[in-house]
Amino acid sequence: MQRDFYRYVAVLAGISILTMYVEMVVLPSLPKIEKQFDITEAESSWILSSETLAGMVFAPLLGKLADTRGRKNILMYILIVYTISVSFTSFAPNFSLLLLARTVQGLGLSINPLSYTLLREKLSDRELPIAQGIIASTFAVGAAIALPIGSYIAQFFSWEVAYQTAIPFLIIVSIIAYKVLPSSSYLNKGSKIDIMGLFLLSLGFLVFGIGVTEAPNWGWTSIPFILTLIISFISLFMFVRHIGKVSTPLIDPDDFKNPNIAVPLLSSFVTGFGLFLTFQSLIFLFELPKPVGYGMTIFETGLTLAPIALVMLVGGPLFGKLVQVIGYKKIIISASVLSLITILILASVVTLDISVDELMTILIFTLLFVAGMNVTRVTLLVASSSKRRMATITGTNTAMRLMGNAIGPIVAGSLEDTFKTPLLVYMYNQIPIFTFIPSRYSFEYSFFIAAITVLAVIILATKIKEIMPTNEIKLSGQ
Repeated sequence: MQRDFYRYVAVLAGISILTMYVEMVVLPSLPKIEKQFDITEAESSWILSSETLAGMVFAPLLGKLADTRGRKNILMYILIVYTISVSFTSFAPNFSLLLLARTVQGLGLSINPLSYTLLREKLSDRELPIAQGIIASTFAVGAAIALPIGSYIAQFFSWEVAYQTAIPFLIIVSIIAYKVLPSSSYLNKGSKIDIMGLFLLSLGFLVFGIGVTEAPNWGWTSIPFILTLIISFISLFMFVRHIGKVSTPLIDPDDFKNPNIAVPLLSSFVTGFGLFLTFQSLIFLFELPKPVGYGMTIFETGLTLAPIALVMLVGGPLFGKLVQVIGYKKIIISASVLSLITILILASVVTLDISVDELMTILIFTLLFVAGMNVTRVTLLVASSSKRRMATITGTNTAMRLMGNAIGPIVAGSLEDTFKTPLLVYMYNQIPIFTFIPSRYSFEYSFFIAAITVLAVIILATKIKEIMPTNEIKLSGQ
């Protein structure tokens, strides 16, 4: 390995770990934030979805800007705005301003794809899969720090303080990045930004998200809900027609003609949807009172989920090395099949009297295989992209993933709002007083939906044309 490998990977991994810490530290606090701002489960899902929906819009936009203005320059701008937005989030006095700050924070979700393109530009084809495996695994490192440590701070101080602990580290790592990271060698000056495409895509997903959020109150067959679906469908249909006509579309339809690019892009959406749907469901399952949930505190939830993060940390580099021996297609299909089996087991047992240890055993195996799916998918995408359009394609990949990330929590929250069960709070003059909380059936349905998304990945992966890392130079020049 060259010296540059260790310098660049260390800096970019540090940035990614911090951003993942910030994103994950809020997860165990979702039920607490819900009570703090007096909102429903469906409304609380927007704490995650507002950021991912904004990230979906920002990712291709920033990818285009990175191709034209330089990847390091755009990365530095992102880090500055991201640090400011994290500060505003931690001081938000109401739910509306919290969502606004989280929306701006969506800029940070473009950091990882820019990291991949910087590495692809500067590292050899043999070093690239290992470096990308390390960067991909930083999701797990950030989670491994945020879940136990961040949840401890949130439990005994506040979730706002947990946020604020990241701010000085973000400032330090931004300074180091400015001094260490190289400027881009490849610039595509002719690239333009598709504003109309951004508007149509954002409108379609925003209206759909609002409709699904309000469906438990409106009714799933009500006229307002059906109208939101119609408006969303029309917007997305117009988006598809639009990108087929313009010269520099937000998402280039030609990218989907190469199966080694199309499959990772489509898989990004379905895995993003399934993964965030699962995470939202788990947090509420752990912290809801017994007998529906496990009655855990924020800190207990963080400690329980920490092993999952460590498993994903191991899975990223492991599958990154296996790709060099086995190939992309076999890894993606086998990891997806094993993920499907474990998720179906999870959906089948969640309504039973299963212990936390038994539940965690299933989850550990599930997310190990999911880590293999993700790192292999991203590595295949970058290896199959030309250096000239690399930032644009990885930006599109992030947009596809964030589409799924945005919708997943909304669907989970709506299921939790729809399928309720009564819980006895106390007796008043021998009259039982009940409250209604999400039932275990809402989690069962969430996990079954996640299984369907993994099945979709398996079907898509059969279209991949197998290549080995030694062939990547040829593919990258196409």
